[in-house]
Amino acid sequence: MITSVPAHRRPARRPAAYPPGRCARFAALASIALIAFAGCTPAELMRASSEELAALGEQARTLSTAGDFGAARQVYLSMMRRAPPQARQQYQILAAREAGREGRNRRALSELSAIEPGAEWIGLWSLAAAESERIVNGPGAAYERLSAIEPDRYPDLAGDLLRTRSELLFSLQRPVQALQDLTLLGAGFAAGDVDSTGFTWSLLGDYRSQLTTDGVEGVPLGWIELALLSDELRGDPTEAGAALRDWRERFPQHPAISLLGDTITPEICRSTSRPSRIAMLLPGSERYATARRSLRDGFLAARFALKSSCAAPEVAFYEVGDPLDAARAWGRAVEDDADIIVGPLLPGSVERVAQVAGERPTLALNRLRTGSPPPGLEEFALAPEHEGRQAARHALGQGLKRALVLYPGSEWGRRIYRSFAEEYEDGGGEVIAREQYSLTAVDYSDPIGRLLKIGASTRRHQQLQRRLGRRLSFEPRRRQDADLVFVVARAAQGQLLVPQLRYNYSGDLPIYAIQNIFDPEHLDNRDLNGVEMPALPLLADRHVQAMHGELSPGWLASSGFNVSLFAMGYDSFKLAVSLFGGPDRLGKGIRGLTGVVSRAPDGRLQRELAWTRVEEGKLKAEPATR
Repeated sequence: MITSVPAHRRPARRPAAYPPGRCARFAALASIALIAFAGCTPAELMRASSEELAALGEQARTLSTAGDFGAARQVYLSMMRRAPPQARQQYQILAAREAGREGRNRRALSELSAIEPGAEWIGLWSLAAAESERIVNGPGAAYERLSAIEPDRYPDLAGDLLRTRSELLFSLQRPVQALQDLTLLGAGFAAGDVDSTGFTWSLLGDYRSQLTTDGVEGVPLGWIELALLSDELRGDPTEAGAALRDWRERFPQHPAISLLGDTITPEICRSTSRPSRIAMLLPGSERYATARRSLRDGFLAARFALKSSCAAPEVAFYEVGDPLDAARAWGRAVEDDADIIVGPLLPGSVERVAQVAGERPTLALNRLRTGSPPPGLEEFALAPEHEGRQAARHALGQGLKRALVLYPGSEWGRRIYRSFAEEYEDGGGEVIAREQYSLTAVDYSDPIGRLLKIGASTRRHQQLQRRLGRRLSFEPRRRQDADLVFVVARAAQGQLLVPQLRYNYSGDLPIYAIQNIFDPEHLDNRDLNGVEMPALPLLADRHVQAMHGELSPGWLASSGFNVSLFAMGYDSFKLAVSLFGGPDRLGKGIRGLTGVVSRAPDGRLQRELAWTRVEEGKLKAEPATR
């Protein structure tokens, strides 16, 4: 290892691709020069003029760029012999550098160790030494050579020094410092016309796994967020246009803006193969006219979003009037060369399609009532059971281990109760009491009193009064062994249940629910303040709403759409694009209007909704994490 001189470094540039004829011309020029030099004796070898040295230097650089490092080295050695004494050291260092680029790194270090560079050549010497040091002794030793070199002292080398130093910092898992160097480079710190944006983007691609936004700000934060966003969009290109516009609004002066159109968007679009044609099976009955329109228009909205940045598949719609028609409609879609089929929606139709699916990938918009789906059939459902399970996981994550449950005595209510209880108990929680209520009731004081054991408190008070023979002031107390109340209710019941729960002294208990309890069209939801629940990101996540401002819940509802089914149609298109080519293509899942859709451990699709809390009558989502 060289230890005699301080160090700085520049990363070896990748050789540019030149046409064979051009490379041959360079080689011929070099050969002529070498033959001429070889035929001369030391006495005959005349000192070169500055013009000759400049021409030879250009030739050496051209050879090096073309990847002919050995020929470049020989030209530099000839220049060293013919240059004035004060300039020879520069060419000696450049010749050693070419040896390193040729792969002879130990030879390069040995030659450099024999040089005591003058003050004007310390930067070049350190750069050459660092390039070979990285191969021989690793990036840490190489960076030590460059860490003390100040690029502003060497204007002609500043670009190479900053590039090399940033590469070494990435190798050392110090991306923020690397981006700070690259920001200097991009700000015109180096002499000449230096394009650092493409170089920075390529480095971020090589070292993306180590990126984090923690404690980062300014231009480096913009680079890191863009790199992470690009990774996410590669698996879900539908959102590329909106997501990149949102990034640009947050970083309006960022240097990477110049890459969005010509580099980053095409990379995202090329990252996944997409179907040429998608078919969608929709319910044909007039009874389901709103559902049909909501699903179809959500599907088309997603296609339009993809088309704004990437090529989008053709789509075709088929109406299913009766469950018996479902298999025939599916068959027509296959005959029409659909690459993947979305739908149907109704359970009976899904059962029929499941009997014939397999020949063509199919994304059903509901779950089979019994059994597992056959190969080739995926199930995407807005099942409230998903919400019950997510509520259970969230409670456990908050350390709430003992739950009370209040649910309607219907099949729907019992299904959601079971989904919550199974997930909760599997995770170590305990349902310590549960009560059913009637969907036709308006007074829920009896089931609430039994659930909270308000009656037991009242009875103890009455017994104590009888023993003492006098009246005592009294305020009933609820049971003290519960951590939360999980309420299964639709909006009509929820508006009555929650205030009655609070009236019965449960105000200090967290109340969890499912999204059905909240009606975004209700004029006043303040009675639900404090209730927490999983909900569609479209209803609560401000970031999703900002990206899809034209799809606001208020506008959708006023236009006669079912908001949940519109979101389902939108996400079904995204899923069809992501799932095309095989089930493994889903990766980490997609971030959609219905939630984050991913693959559960059992292989089925699952949704993780935004976790929300009602504040001032409106849903407010917790900040999303990447």
